[in-house]
Order: sequence, then C-alpha cells, then structure tokens
Amino acid sequence: MSKAEWQVMRVLWANPGATSSEVITHLSSVLNWQGVTVKTLLGRLRDKGLIIAEKVAGKYHYRALVSERDKLLQEISTLQSSVCTTKQVDLVRILLECGAFSKADLEDISQLALEKRELAPERVICQCIAGQCTCGQHGGGCHGSREV
Repeated sequence: MSKAEWQVMRVLWANPGATSSEVITHLSSVLNWQGVTVKTLLGRLRDKGLIIAEKVAGKYHYRALVSERDKLLQEISTLQSSVCTTKQVDLVRILLECGAFSKADLEDISQLALEKRELAPERVICQCIAGQCTCGQHGGGCHGSREV
C-alpha cells in the first residue's frame, strides 16, 4: 500500500462503514486532499481487495477487509524478509529508538523480550543469499565474495 492508501485505511479501521464523504472530511483538511483524490484511493483499495463498498440508501459505505494488525504483520514480514536474520534486532532497536511508547508499553515489551529470551538460540544464523549482507558469518563479511 502507498502512504496515501495507508491514510485512507486508517480512517476505515477507526470508522468501519464510513462513507466517502466521511473519509474526505477526516483527511481533506489535514492533508489538503480533494474529494476526487480520496475517491481514487478508495477505488484502488477496493481493486486491491483491501476494502469493500456496500451501497446503503444510495450511499456507499466502506469497510476494511483486512485488519490493521494483519496488515501490520504483513508489512513487518516483508521488511523482515529483506533484512539479514542477524540484523533483525536492528529493526527492533530502530522502532524502540524512534517510536512513542508509554511506560506500560515498555513494560510489556520488556516482558515479551524476557519470555522470548527463554527460547532464543545462543546465536542467530544468517539466511542470506551469498553476497547480500555484511554479517560476517560467511567469511569476509560478504559471504566470501570479497575481502573487507
């Protein structure tokens, strides 16, 4: 999904069954979008199978067909698959450094990390194709393809 499509989806996750006018109202003043822009984005999301449009009393009402959590999991999975397994910890560090978290959130994260630690291996093994990373597990930092 594009950044613009994310904006529309966020409105639909927060307001299931919203009409295009309601989505426009939520987004147009802050993002300075025209109604046609929002309607185009709704059409794209419908074409991608991410939302459904139901006509009720002459107006279309839009609902997300995928939950926000499922879409986030899909995006994280895509990101994880593009990073060396030995560097996935960097994704977590970046989220912790850049994200906004309450004390309770950080307590939950700490507890989850402690639980995960119990089952974690001593060392994470690189799964990259030769030449894709610099983790150093494959000789010379680039799977032996060049000296570092």
